[in-house]
Amino acid sequence: MKKASFLIAASLLAAVSLPASAQDGAETGRISAFGRYEGYSPESYDGRVRESRYVTVRDGTRLAVDIYRPTRNGKLAEEKLPVIWLFTPYNRATRDASGRVVTHKAINLGFTRHGYVVAIADVRGKGASFGIRSGPADANETRDAYDLTEWFATQPWSSGKVGMTGCSYYGATALQALKARPPHLKAVFAGTTTFDQYETFGHGGIASAGLADDSRAAEAVVEVDADKDRRDWKAAMALHAQNPKTGTFFASTPFRDDVNPYTGDDWWRTGSFYPYLDAMNDGAALYLYGGYRDVFPDQTITHYLNAGPRTKLAFGDWPHCDTPGFAMDTERLRFFDHWLKGVDNGIMAEAPVHVQVRRAVDGTEWRALDHWPTEAKRSRLFLTMQAAPKQIGVRGEIASLHAAALSATAPAQAGEVVIQSVPTGIPSVEYGLPRTGVDAYSATFTLPAQEKWREIIGSGNVRLWMSAPAGDADLYVYLEAVHGMGGVDVVARGSLRASHRKTGTAPYKVDGVPWQTHARADHQPLTPGEPVALDIALTPTAITLRPGDLLRLAVTSRPPVPRPDAPPPPPITLYIDPARPAWLEIPDVDTRAQAMVRGLGASEPEPMIGDPVRAARP
Repeated sequence: MKKASFLIAASLLAAVSLPASAQDGAETGRISAFGRYEGYSPESYDGRVRESRYVTVRDGTRLAVDIYRPTRNGKLAEEKLPVIWLFTPYNRATRDASGRVVTHKAINLGFTRHGYVVAIADVRGKGASFGIRSGPADANETRDAYDLTEWFATQPWSSGKVGMTGCSYYGATALQALKARPPHLKAVFAGTTTFDQYETFGHGGIASAGLADDSRAAEAVVEVDADKDRRDWKAAMALHAQNPKTGTFFASTPFRDDVNPYTGDDWWRTGSFYPYLDAMNDGAALYLYGGYRDVFPDQTITHYLNAGPRTKLAFGDWPHCDTPGFAMDTERLRFFDHWLKGVDNGIMAEAPVHVQVRRAVDGTEWRALDHWPTEAKRSRLFLTMQAAPKQIGVRGEIASLHAAALSATAPAQAGEVVIQSVPTGIPSVEYGLPRTGVDAYSATFTLPAQEKWREIIGSGNVRLWMSAPAGDADLYVYLEAVHGMGGVDVVARGSLRASHRKTGTAPYKVDGVPWQTHARADHQPLTPGEPVALDIALTPTAITLRPGDLLRLAVTSRPPVPRPDAPPPPPITLYIDPARPAWLEIPDVDTRAQAMVRGLGASEPEPMIGDPVRAARP
């Protein structure tokens, strides 16, 4: 691996200002700052050797593990080294058409060059591991994460300091280990993963269709080294056939307090992480990252709001498990060097939160904040029956089912909007989520063009009054940024099944948004034709609206990607009524004083809507 692979993209390097300590270090060839790391972690090893074996955990189940140990001049390193490992349901290794062993792309073997043993293991019931799993993130998986961590720590080639990393399911298994608190786990680096399982896979009371139960054909799964005749591999595969499909698993418990028939407990709670915060926050250090284009950005932010003091957050303009324009392994290496090797690189003295604000002044998109701005002033914008504001110079605008205006004042005119005609076309979709094109099957409400710059960092929420001719209905809402010169982007979203509308007090801190109980006793079927209020949380975002841009709310009953065999949703009536106002609330902040670089190619715009956040730590 080339050294450049650990460095952030050149365009961002030029844009990131360094703290005084890093600038001083630049004179000696040592730089450590957000997204930059030079001179602290030389590539002292020139190769690696792979070993694959079974490790037996406490109940006798054998789990398949691949271990990559660093070499110098073709010889295994003799010194004890820290271990970074991943725990996956998506096959630790497979064979390509030529028979070559291919390690899953989620693991960066380049860390071996920096003096780490790198390992990846199949969770029980998957890959070449034995066992049957009752469901994702079950109690066995938590115990297995503990046992494997301690096994790595006690090997003769291990320094006894272990870190875990991963994104999505890999991030969840890393958090499983943090939840179990193995004594040798010192650092966890987790991206775009779950915190509350119900809010992740039953969000809004609408069950997920499931995960990738089998990411590759069984024949491609690699056996361990000693299994020359693949006898163990065949025995493991026979057991895997008994695993429940994740879509069936999620759908089996429509309410948060249901007992899962596969795990035999209230898995929505026991499989989550919020019930174990005291133990988790007193354990290993944690680095969380995610983006507002992710599948569940709310989980990243909610976890950060409830995490302990040794937690860092990076939140960018990123989709699921990808950080375009930013080399996340730079941060990963800095974090593990500090916690697993004791390198004094200053990472924990920096601002704990780094946020990329899309469409900010060029060169100032990254902000170093002392906190996520949950306390930001919230502006309420009302849905009205007024005509939608016209856009000047925008070509290719998609017509909405119904187009009206958002206003800072409550509506004076009452009316009804029916969402019924749902075209069959599919919008531009990224990882199953619309990125643009939702207006064609939505009722839209648009705020007139901005006169001032406006930052929205945090989570908005929507209040709707609606009715349906059936006992239930699903609503989907999208917050869109409409650029003054053309183009519409979905920047936040929310969903809610109407019968799950009962709100309550969350058992953890939320980002200023409503929280539904989703309890069976709180189920409230609709009375056909009778209006009810729905409070829908929007996912967190970080975006600037420039003068001339518009803000739009789209409301629809169509799911993001409808199943071909699904019946059309029932018609939905939205009520616009001065006595029952419907609204959009958004957080308004001004974080420009915390921009990591000032004035690159553009002067700072004034004025801006929103309150400034307090300064970042020096």
